[in-house]
Amino acid sequence: MRTNLTPQTPITLGKMILSSTTDIRIKRRLRRARRTPLIWLLVLGIVLVIGLIAIGWLLVTWEASAILMAFPALVPLAIVWFSVHWLDRWEPEPPLLLAMCFLWGGGASILGTLIAGNFLLEVAASTVAKNMDIEAFSLLVQGPVVEEIMKSLGVVIVLLIAWREVHGLLDGFVYAAMIGSGFAFTENIVYFASSGSTGLDFVWLLVVRGILSPFAHVVFTGAIGLALGWAVRRREPLHFVIAGLVGTVVAVGLHSMWNGGSLYLLPFIGVDPNNPFAWIISYAVFQLPLFILFGYVLVQLQFQDQEIIRMRLGEYRRAGWFTASEVRMISNWQERKTAVAWAKQQSPAVRDALLAFVRDATRLAFAREHASVDKRDRQRRIREKELLEQTRADRNLLNELTNAKAPTESPQA
Repeated sequence: MRTNLTPQTPITLGKMILSSTTDIRIKRRLRRARRTPLIWLLVLGIVLVIGLIAIGWLLVTWEASAILMAFPALVPLAIVWFSVHWLDRWEPEPPLLLAMCFLWGGGASILGTLIAGNFLLEVAASTVAKNMDIEAFSLLVQGPVVEEIMKSLGVVIVLLIAWREVHGLLDGFVYAAMIGSGFAFTENIVYFASSGSTGLDFVWLLVVRGILSPFAHVVFTGAIGLALGWAVRRREPLHFVIAGLVGTVVAVGLHSMWNGGSLYLLPFIGVDPNNPFAWIISYAVFQLPLFILFGYVLVQLQFQDQEIIRMRLGEYRRAGWFTASEVRMISNWQERKTAVAWAKQQSPAVRDALLAFVRDATRLAFAREHASVDKRDRQRRIREKELLEQTRADRNLLNELTNAKAPTESPQA
């Protein structure tokens, strides 16, 4: 990439005693707010209102039970959020967009499912009821189709308002996973509040919903997120159509298999669906291997993100913009943690400066990856240059903070 900037001096990690005046000035510079696109705030506001309507529906329908059952529903939610955060650690998505996705899943998609689902059942009752059991239709068709379409709309909204924040398959999955976690959270409240189970039956329900299947909706909707994340890297209308259709079909198929696996798939392996352990067998044979395979794919995608950071920053290193130690510190998680831990011992300002440098350098790596893949984006080189300038400013600030009056041996970074 041609630019009129000049390579900067590498970061020198040292020790420095900051005066209070300097600390305040640095903190002001670090806290300079980045402009949040107005469309993000507008969409978040709309989704929040819909989410409040969903909360009102829960309270009116199940009253105090909706509040009480929100607590056990937090268990699978915490498991999912921790997993998504770990997968997204290299280049975290904007919290505002993640919050919007969660609210969409827990509010808008739930209300949309209720409205569209009831309508579809009424239509089915008068058209297919003679040829198909209506409960089976709801279990295998109506539920999976309506729920996955409603959830997928949230991913589409993210692509419409913030497509530059979606750098590939893993990013698409992260947004979809947040939507799925929101949907599962509200659905779990409904299941717990309406089950009427007590004692061991309720404990079993908690185990199934909270321990054995916290990733069910995440995997279903995640299939759509992966497909659309693939399409974003190409930005061809036909690719979006194909990815959307394929992702939705896969999501609906996985959802339908989850709903009816113990009834309709077990006979194929010679197991009676009336067996008291039918669900456990179905889970072990069909669902658990699927979750493991899905997790393996996601970990490989995370490795790809790490490789993108190493490779793209390596290109800048060869041009003189980064040192080898800086690239290692940014692209190696253990070394990054060591550097951040050291910075925390110096001062909050040093810590924030180092985190800003790491964050913007990582974003720079993905911006360069995007610029090399998406030739249709006319702003791609401008965005890359802006991030390069920001990274230079981060480095200058960090050098200023760590320009030790009494130099000490610094950790390897």
